[in-house]
Amino acid sequence: MISSDLRRALQWEVHKADPVRWVHDFGLLRDKTARLVRLDEEQQQILNPANRRIILCCHRQYGKSSIASLLCFHQALFHDRSLCLLVSPSLRQSSENFRKVSDALDYLSPKPELEEDNKLTLQFSNGSRIISLPGSQKTVRGFTAPDLIFIDEASEAADELFTALFPMFTSNPKGRLILGSTPKGQRGFFHRLWTEAGPEWLKIEKKASENPRLDPAILEEARRTLPEWEFLQEYECRFMQAQDQYFSNETIEMMFNTTAKPLWEESL
Repeated sequence: MISSDLRRALQWEVHKADPVRWVHDFGLLRDKTARLVRLDEEQQQILNPANRRIILCCHRQYGKSSIASLLCFHQALFHDRSLCLLVSPSLRQSSENFRKVSDALDYLSPKPELEEDNKLTLQFSNGSRIISLPGSQKTVRGFTAPDLIFIDEASEAADELFTALFPMFTSNPKGRLILGSTPKGQRGFFHRLWTEAGPEWLKIEKKASENPRLDPAILEEARRTLPEWEFLQEYECRFMQAQDQYFSNETIEMMFNTTAKPLWEESL
C-alpha cells in the first residue's frame, strides 16, 4: 500500500510536469461566479512549458490574465528560486492581476508557505518570487534572467518596454516570454511580432466568434453597439488602422523611409 507521503510526492511530480492537470485537479481556473472552468485547447498550449515564446492575440474577456497568473504560480511553486514578472500597462491592472495570483492560493491544499506577501510581490519559502509590475522601461530594469515574463495587454505597451525586457529573456536559456493582448492598431512591437515573427514564436489567435463559451447574445449586442472597426478589433482580433490617425500607416512609414524619392526637387 502506498503511504500518504509517497502519494503526495508522486502527485507533486505529476503536477510539476503537467501544468494543465495541476490546474484541473485543484480547480484553479474559475469564472467570476467562482464556477469551475476547463482549460480550452489554446490555454493548454500557453501552459505547455515546451512553448517558450508565445504571442496570444485574443478577444476581450478571454481570460488571458487568469492564465498569466496561473503560469506564474506554477513556475514559482514547482521550480525553486524562480523569478516571474507579470507586466501590465498600469498600476491598477498590475494590482488586479496580482489579486488573481493570490486568489489561486485559496484553492491549494496544503497552501504553499510564503515569506513575503505585499501589494505586488509574492515570495515563496522556496526562494521563488512573483512580481507584478506596471509596464515601463524604468520599472522593469534591474531584474536578472527571469524564468517567466508575461506582458499583459502588450499592444498598449511602449516599444521601449519590450526593448528593456527582451535581453533579460534571452539571458536565461530556459526562460519563457509570453505576450498577450487584444489588437490595438497597426503599430507597436505586438503588431510587428504578430505579422513578422519567425517560427520560433508560437502564435495563438482566439476570436470571439470562435469561442463557444461566449454567449452569442453578448457578441451580437457588441456587434450592434460598437463601431464596426472597433468590434472587429476588440472581438475578431483584427489589427485595424487607428480611427484618429490623420495619416495612413503607409504614409507614416514613407516619411521615415530615407530611400523614398521626393515628389519634386528644388532647382539649383
